[in-house]
Amino acid sequence: MSTSIKLADIAEGAARAVSSYLVEAFDHPGSVEYKADFHDVVTVHDKASQAKIAEHIFREAPDSLIVAEESSQMLTASGTARDPGPDDIVWYVDPIDGTSNFASGIDHWCVSIAAGRGNEIIAAVIHQPTSGLTYRADETGAYRNGVRMAVQTVPVKRGIFATSYPSSRLGSEADALAFLKLIQSVRSVRRPGSTALELAEVAAGHLLAAYNRGTNPWDVAAGLFLVQQAGGHYIGFDDDASHPSPATQLTDGTHLYTANLVHARNYVGAGTKEAAAFCIEVMGRPDLAAQIPGIASSL
Repeated sequence: MSTSIKLADIAEGAARAVSSYLVEAFDHPGSVEYKADFHDVVTVHDKASQAKIAEHIFREAPDSLIVAEESSQMLTASGTARDPGPDDIVWYVDPIDGTSNFASGIDHWCVSIAAGRGNEIIAAVIHQPTSGLTYRADETGAYRNGVRMAVQTVPVKRGIFATSYPSSRLGSEADALAFLKLIQSVRSVRRPGSTALELAEVAAGHLLAAYNRGTNPWDVAAGLFLVQQAGGHYIGFDDDASHPSPATQLTDGTHLYTANLVHARNYVGAGTKEAAAFCIEVMGRPDLAAQIPGIASSL
């Protein structure tokens, strides 16, 4: 069995191990706490489910590391923080992606788990406990409940797009006008509240594209690999040039990520180059699209 398939098996096992707990918790979410501000919620179940997932992963892969939403550091099985080496397996875990939906009784949330080595993600699982849907990607491709997925390739005007941008914390009047352009230019737009599921639906061919700003590695790790393995395009960039990384390419003050895509704060996941370029334009960076190989011709 290949490493990619083995890691995907571990990720799926971890997601399923916490599934029953989360289904019961969804009916009784309990108290809600706030992180950055009143828009950013967390429940006791985020922390409890993360601990259960970590327990399963470290039992199966004790020498790996985990970085997760409720800890944000790369931790070993003993709970100590360290930087990964080039051969280390790093797990990116979001125990409840879509916590605001979860806490509000809206049934659109998931468990998102991905494994990476070096600069790349090599296995991913997104699981919806209440529906039983499992999106999985390994070296052989991307699957939805065992059926191979492929991205959508319709023209932009016929596509359904998803985003959470602009938001209460990110965006301006110009961004609001760009969002209006999006609404006027495509078939329909969704704001479902789960980055991981948005990318999973792009991989499944249900959405043509999804994009957002200000994301974290655990938000996008599993979804980006699903999109890639389903034949789509995933583009990451960072407007902040003060945080250079050896895995990125510096272009006109912007880091255009060619590896370590999980660390890009802004992303586009799309079925076609045309859709990817359109999303970048809506995000206010048409200049950036012109610098991405294979994308410029789609503008």
